[in-house]
Amino acid sequence: MGFFQPAIALMNRLNYPKKFLLISTLFILPLVLVAGLLFSEIHDRVAFAQKERVGITYLRALLSFSQSVQVNRRQAELGNSPNLAEMAAQFQTLTEVNRRYGTTLDVQTLFPELQDAWAQLDYPRLVEGVHRLRAHVGDCSNLILDPDLDSYYLMDATLLKLPEMRRVLFTLGAQLRQGNPDHEPPLTQLAVLQAKLEENLATAFRNNPKGNLKPVLQPQVGRFAQTLSSLSADSPDLEAQAFGALVESWQLWQSLTDELDGLLGDRIARFHQRQLMIAGFIGVILSVVGYLWVGFYRAVMETVGSLDLAATAMARGETVELTLVNKDELGQVVGAFNRIAKAVLAAEAKFRSIFENSVDGIFQTTPDGRYLSANPALAKMYGYESPAALGQGLTDIGTQLYVEGDRRAVFQKNLHESGQITDFESEVYRRDGSRLWIRENARAVTNDAGEILYYEGTVSDITERKIAEQALAQATAEIQSLNERLSEENLRMKGELVVARKLQQMILPRDSELLEIRDLEVAGFMQPADEVGGDYYDVLQEGGRVKIGIGDVTGHGLESGMVMLMVQMAVRTLLISQENDPIRFLNALNQAVYSNVQRMNTDKNLTLTLVDYEDGKMVFSGQHESILVVRANGEIECMDTVDLGFPIGLEERIEGFLDKLILYLQPNDVVVLYTDGVTEAENAQKELYGLPRLCTVLQQHHQRSAQEICQAIVENVRDHIQNHKIHDDITLLVLKQR
Repeated sequence: MGFFQPAIALMNRLNYPKKFLLISTLFILPLVLVAGLLFSEIHDRVAFAQKERVGITYLRALLSFSQSVQVNRRQAELGNSPNLAEMAAQFQTLTEVNRRYGTTLDVQTLFPELQDAWAQLDYPRLVEGVHRLRAHVGDCSNLILDPDLDSYYLMDATLLKLPEMRRVLFTLGAQLRQGNPDHEPPLTQLAVLQAKLEENLATAFRNNPKGNLKPVLQPQVGRFAQTLSSLSADSPDLEAQAFGALVESWQLWQSLTDELDGLLGDRIARFHQRQLMIAGFIGVILSVVGYLWVGFYRAVMETVGSLDLAATAMARGETVELTLVNKDELGQVVGAFNRIAKAVLAAEAKFRSIFENSVDGIFQTTPDGRYLSANPALAKMYGYESPAALGQGLTDIGTQLYVEGDRRAVFQKNLHESGQITDFESEVYRRDGSRLWIRENARAVTNDAGEILYYEGTVSDITERKIAEQALAQATAEIQSLNERLSEENLRMKGELVVARKLQQMILPRDSELLEIRDLEVAGFMQPADEVGGDYYDVLQEGGRVKIGIGDVTGHGLESGMVMLMVQMAVRTLLISQENDPIRFLNALNQAVYSNVQRMNTDKNLTLTLVDYEDGKMVFSGQHESILVVRANGEIECMDTVDLGFPIGLEERIEGFLDKLILYLQPNDVVVLYTDGVTEAENAQKELYGLPRLCTVLQQHHQRSAQEICQAIVENVRDHIQNHKIHDDITLLVLKQR
């Protein structure tokens, strides 16, 4: 069982569509790999044969030119005028073929030598150049490596035997024209080559599967052999006979290459046919498997769908007895489902225990304001000894519970409009007349006709948070008052700007505070563009939890600095109030800042990201610049924060735009937070510093300490800016997991 545990764990995490997709992928991958290798091998063989055909094409043009060279050389030696026009035409044809295939056959160094010999009409160099070019093309075009016996021996004849015989015949003719009487050695050599040629071609004929070579080539081979046999040292016209044999060798070479080209064409056609057969076979197999796989998948999903419908009916309180025709393992699931349905009544008792022991208040009330049920936590919250005493003491919720007389009416109006409410906050009375603040989440329960039967929901005590918000409001009011006084006293503005700048620097986290963070190295840097900047960063620790923030107020200067100070005060106050939910935290902060921004009659707002850190876990909320994460192996992750929030101070209510992102850090992982003053820093050429340059510096220095990483980034930004004016605040925060 332990061996299969990882597979079981994986299957348990996937739904059925994903399971089928995973298994199908694992099934198809080997098949695709094998098919790919097979097709690749066939493709390589086709390419091999096609290159051989290229070599034959080149050799045909080369033979035509060689034939013209030898004929005209003979004419020149006989004292006749050579046909240079024909040679030029043949060389032009060879040049065109070389242009098309010369690179493929790698003749860039040999062909220019042949061109030079042709330009000088140097017959010996032309003959030698043709010979070298022919041998090179044979080697480079795979011809000498052909795997089939019939085509191999045809290639042997065209590349080796016939060229050698032509050389001997031409040498014999040249000797005769020069009056050399020793003819026996060339004739003996021709006899040996003739015997070997006939032997090799006989082997090719025997190993020709289609049997079409022998009928076509044997007569011509016989005539050529008869011509060679008729050559005699005593013949008075031996030179003309040798030249005739030479002409027949050219004709035989042409016939051999034609048949060889046909064999290669047939081979390529067979390879293509084999590819089609394999593709068709694989397609049929995959179609059958796919058909059965879809049938299996639909059978499973129909069973799952029936279970889902039955579960929905059971949730409505209906008696369920599911019957299916499945005889497989899913039938066991159906049986288990039926047993579960019978156990629902027993489970209800367990849910009652949750109701009784919940730390939050739980209630059901009638629309006219009476309690149908309440749990002990709610009774204790309102100062009653028991839920029964609560029900007897509070008979009209609207007039007895809420401090504001119309609060119950607002509660009901919201429920009637949307069917449910969340985070409905009110001030209420306890039994002894004292007050507390509560937050309610509730929904309206209706019958089939849509008539409201009762309300049900939960209640949380938020008195401490409200006290903190009031303290926050008072603090921000004091900051607003200070800002107004600063605006009115224009004559003292310069000195007060200095004070504001010092205030900003004073509230920045001290090195001693950062060192107290147990599992995290923290390094920060902030440089305002003016006397007072609009950037914000802070690192606060409260009860083992670390709250980290970075933000950028629109613009910079005094107003932006004041908004930054308000944000810092708001974050610290909410942290002290122990508001742990990041979304409610950010929403409360926005409401306080928005109120002050409206009072200041300014259009300032800010992007702000807050980070809750504890034991290697980071929870991000709020919209700001992208978050850079450098893993210990140097890999960089860039996380967008656009969907995590909304600019602070721009709208009064932003809870609908808020979300959070969770990140887990491993040792030596680095997180970098920054404002746009870093990435948009300009040099004298108006070039932005940019995110890619920042990522490059991080990859180069991520193994160093947080302080060293921070210093390296700042120095790199300054090197980029040089003496150019800084137009925006530059703020940077580097966090590294120990």
